[in-house]
Amino acid sequence: MKNNPEMKELGAVMAPFHSVAVAYSGGVDSTLLVHLLQRVLGVRVRACLARTPFLHAREEKDARALAQRLGFDLTLVDVDLWALPAVKANPRDRCYHCKKAILGSLRSASGPVDAFLDGSHAGDLKEERAGRKALEELGVISPFAQAGWTKARIRETARKLGLPNWDKPSQSCLATRVPHGTPLDPGILARIERAEETLWNLGCRQIRVRWDKGTARIQAAPQDLLLLAEPGVKARILEEFTRLGFSGVSVDPVPYGTP
Repeated sequence: MKNNPEMKELGAVMAPFHSVAVAYSGGVDSTLLVHLLQRVLGVRVRACLARTPFLHAREEKDARALAQRLGFDLTLVDVDLWALPAVKANPRDRCYHCKKAILGSLRSASGPVDAFLDGSHAGDLKEERAGRKALEELGVISPFAQAGWTKARIRETARKLGLPNWDKPSQSCLATRVPHGTPLDPGILARIERAEETLWNLGCRQIRVRWDKGTARIQAAPQDLLLLAEPGVKARILEEFTRLGFSGVSVDPVPYGTP
């Protein structure tokens, strides 16, 4: 695999580095990056996972289990985002402040390495993301993006290598469920987390519970919308969400991710 054109592109980006740290989340992008660097390119890699109040407990558990299964050198780093007023206020550039705090903490904890990397891909460069500004300011290198790897290529390569999360839906932090301008609150995020846990336990794979002035608006992938429409499931959701303190529940008829 090392000699195929795609790996040569990645190898060229990584040629100057012998030891690196990677911002690892348990998602397919960062998982494949760590795996390729240590198993194919022979680079010494430390995977750094940020533990924040905006990270689903299930996501952390799964990321740690996967790292152990794949033999990653994993470092856990606690990041107190509640200590940042610019994050709690939830402005439109909150992602920038979050990303800079998280990546800065991970980089500081990574020890003496040649470079600090993340799993951003070529498609991320085409989107206007506040987080990219933080990457640039901190000097974070994105090998997939520089080598022209797309999300589709990442998933296909992960599938061929047998990585168990090759088709895992993309996740985002809990803070993204709250509209900009609405201050973030631990109680709100805990409620959202438990609501999404309820939906996962019912069999959903890609869902978001959006906070709307005390009500919950569920966004779901097409296959999950069919599940949510079942009478028994609808009754269970209403019961559980009411118990969690939501004043109302609605399901967005437009599938999640639709432009």
